Amino acid sequence: MQQMNEGHVLTCTVTECGFNNNEACHAPNINVGDIHPTCDTFTTQNVQESPMEMPDVAVCNVVDCKFNQSNDCAAPGITVAHHSGHADCLTYRESA
Repeated sequence: MQQMNEGHVLTCTVTECGFNNNEACHAPNINVGDIHPTCDTFTTQNVQESPMEMPDVAVCNVVDCKFNQSNDCAAPGITVAHHSGHADCLTYRESA
């Protein structure tokens, strides 16, 4: 079970995402990547926002991230932003 603020989306600067409202993510939860830490919840479609202001990372599939603990995000909070034309988790750090 995640501790308070672990795996929460603190900020998202991908303003064209349907879940983004004033750089805050309003998705119910997000999923992150596979080999690359892409925000798999990103969409340009109009969606119904969740009232929640800090969704959790429901699943992180980036197994080489140092914050990945059995597909749970143990980061103190994540930032999602543009990277190479798509939305990425910028908190990703490669495991040592």
